[in-house]
Amino acid sequence: MYDHRLVQTAVIGHKDSELPVILPMDADELDRWRKANPSRSYWCGLQLGGCGGELSDRRYTTKVCHFAHHPSAPVCHRKDNGESSADHLFIKRGLRDLLGKQGQRGTVETRDLGSGPGDAVDLHLPAARRKLRFQLSRLDYQSWRAANLALGDDLDEVDWLFGTDGPLTEELLARNGYSLRFRLETVGGERRIHIGSRTDDEPAVRWVSLEDCRITQAGLLTSRTESVRASGRRPEPFAFPIEGGAVFALTPEASVPGDSPFAAEGRRLAVADVRPFGSPVVRAVLSLPDDAETPLAQYVYRTVGPARLLVRDGADGWAVHLDGFVRLDANQAARTGLARELPEQPETKPVPAVRTTRHDSQRPPAPVMAPPAAAAGRPGQVRKGVTLTRDQAVVRVRELLRGPRLEGASCSGLPWPRSSVNPSSACPSATGSISSSRWTAPCGTPSRSCRCCSATIQASCPACRPYSSGSG
Repeated sequence: MYDHRLVQTAVIGHKDSELPVILPMDADELDRWRKANPSRSYWCGLQLGGCGGELSDRRYTTKVCHFAHHPSAPVCHRKDNGESSADHLFIKRGLRDLLGKQGQRGTVETRDLGSGPGDAVDLHLPAARRKLRFQLSRLDYQSWRAANLALGDDLDEVDWLFGTDGPLTEELLARNGYSLRFRLETVGGERRIHIGSRTDDEPAVRWVSLEDCRITQAGLLTSRTESVRASGRRPEPFAFPIEGGAVFALTPEASVPGDSPFAAEGRRLAVADVRPFGSPVVRAVLSLPDDAETPLAQYVYRTVGPARLLVRDGADGWAVHLDGFVRLDANQAARTGLARELPEQPETKPVPAVRTTRHDSQRPPAPVMAPPAAAAGRPGQVRKGVTLTRDQAVVRVRELLRGPRLEGASCSGLPWPRSSVNPSSACPSATGSISSSRWTAPCGTPSRSCRCCSATIQASCPACRPYSSGSG
């Protein structure tokens, strides 16, 4: 069983050398390597994070062949000893060879980002103001963003290549329409470099040898990435939905910058005053479909369908992306606060003054409605009420009482005290003088007050019938 914990890589010649080597793991391959390179010396190079001591190759048949430190070498604290521990030096050498082969000017440097000299390799193309970074160590999004901004301070473009697929390669695919990867394979005492590419149209990674790539002012190109860059495609801006939509009115006096980062094929830009629902008015750039009707400045419009807020990383300003809109009528537009012309207000009529209500004591007495005679008129015929004065009502009641007694009427038979009083002091409806009689009120009231005329009953009342002392 092979012991992969042993040292597999070294540098050739001296401790500061940048010429890497990987020792063949198989015994027969090591024999062929020794015959081809009999005078080479191997070192635990400083560019590998090693101690700088000399190494010797060890041949084994029962385990993997590897390098070993000389007995006089210092104590080594090298972290990475495996076959990929010198990949940064293999990449650096491969890029230098490709620059020379294609006649391009550039510099290649390894970077220590905190975990060792092999964290990254940078290829700088000064004429193109472009840099390629081969990222070997692990990187999270926040660290990548900070590094991307730092690298782009004095550059126009930065191309990133990662050793494995992950969230960052997906991020670059979404931003640029393509992403780049790299991998190394061991062949004898060498590590061969391959470049992989993905595009939106072809999500599977396609690999080519580094020697088959081209380095130009546009960067490192494969056949797939060259076609994407030749299309002139710009990265898509970031989009955030605007809840509830918005209303807007164009402002023709404001012009769109010619180099707006929100220009896109199939879209046209305009400046407008925009009010997202529930928010104040803000002036912004609108991105409208080319095939949509051009909105007019004198009208106010409401968005139809999704509205999105567009922003670009590192770019100033923002824009509102619309897929459709409709014009508001004059009254609706006036309520938005964006209308240039307000509709005429309808003429208002004067409101009559409120009449004050008199106090109850000043209100005239309500007229008395005489009840219809049940005995008079034809059966089933309802007579309309007639308005009577108070005196007419008293006379009418007296006539009714003098007539036949109403069916169903009864007296309670309450006795009244005997008295002999002049009729002039009795009810105003009373006639004659009656003495030594008992009187019973047909209303059944035991008081001495007549309900008909509110007069005090002392002798006689037309609302009371005489009830002789001898009768029951």
